[in-house]
Amino acid sequence: MPSLLRLERHTERSEIRIPGTGAAAPCEVEVRTDPLTGAVARINRARQGRPRQHEAMPVPEAAKGCPFCPENLEISTPAFAPDFCQSGRIRVGRAVAFPNMYPLSSMHSVVVFTPEHKLGINAYSPEEFADGIAASAAFARAADERGCPFHFLGWNHLGQAGASILHPHFQVIAGKSPVSSLKECLASCISYRAKGSRSFWDDLLESEVSSPRYVGKTRGFTWVAPWAPTGACEVIGVLEEDSTSLLGLERESVLGLAEGISRILRGYWALGIRSVTMGVFSLPPGHGDGAFRLHARIMGRSRRIGCDRAFLELYGSEVGLTEFPEEYAAALRGFF
Repeated sequence: MPSLLRLERHTERSEIRIPGTGAAAPCEVEVRTDPLTGAVARINRARQGRPRQHEAMPVPEAAKGCPFCPENLEISTPAFAPDFCQSGRIRVGRAVAFPNMYPLSSMHSVVVFTPEHKLGINAYSPEEFADGIAASAAFARAADERGCPFHFLGWNHLGQAGASILHPHFQVIAGKSPVSSLKECLASCISYRAKGSRSFWDDLLESEVSSPRYVGKTRGFTWVAPWAPTGACEVIGVLEEDSTSLLGLERESVLGLAEGISRILRGYWALGIRSVTMGVFSLPPGHGDGAFRLHARIMGRSRRIGCDRAFLELYGSEVGLTEFPEEYAAALRGFF
């Protein structure tokens, strides 16, 4: 019998304008799919050369050489090709989006959501987050128009969360297909609805608003601690209206999402959390057959230990935690 093993890979290519000269530079990412599980690996050897900032350096000194600070950004960061963005960078309020110099997709943007080089997660305003979310949506919309309709907004804050540059910034990946977590979430949502003709998100909101895991509400969003968190002090913010996408979000709801993030982070600060990871789960408008809902997930990254991702998390696909969601939800509730 012939082997069924299939080693699948493809290359995603893009072009950016390099800092300083504005010359065109090609970028390549090899995307491989595990032949057994379907897990995806994205490989870009150039990422070995990413610059790194260190928390030990005083902020004023770090800001002088920071490529994302306003006095350096224009000469230190790449620009989009003119056929993607005529001005080279997307600007919304004080937020700036530009291509990632070390991408993991053909469409991979960095979104600096504040010009200020501040590291305390309690220092970011809802307006700063709102500008960053709107700039992220503008990038995703431009990618959609160029044949990459799926997008994923992520944030790693500080080295504990995997950030190489500490100046606060989001990242947005866009592509022809969703990232694995979105694909799995959508499949689970569709499976849940098939069992009883109800949306998981409607059931979640109805159930959890009166539970000890309820955290609070902001404009258009409900925030809860999940029953089984995937990380330290994790919180989910769920859009209350039946909508799937950042691209269709009204300004009022953008502000609601931003305000919720800001409140959660101030609560985390009070709990001693200084580093976070966030993902915004969004599909193209109308995608998901009514089963999916736009939502954000935020978790703290513990500094009490050297690493919060070990064998159980990486190879067991399970999580070892120290806090019960009912307990930290009560603490965060006071910030709403």
